[in-house]
Amino acid sequence: MSDFGDAKVEYPRTWEFCVIGKNKNSLKDAIKECVPDGFDHKDSKSHKKYHSQKVKVLVNSQDERDELFKRLQGHPEITYIL
Repeated sequence: MSDFGDAKVEYPRTWEFCVIGKNKNSLKDAIKECVPDGFDHKDSKSHKKYHSQKVKVLVNSQDERDELFKRLQGHPEITYIL
């Protein structure tokens, strides 16, 4: 269990990231490189400059969640992560 402000986050749990990039196909490939098997993703929104994907993955701890965030954040095809 982990503190998240006043709320407690219990693990394992499904966590959702919103991943944003400039190229739709490159964004999908980047997610596949960064997130282990067993995740679910779907197109979220596309605008003129940016595309987004909702990525759901089962995480077992805050450390695992933070590591996934770092991997996604460090990929050159990924512009933002929410």
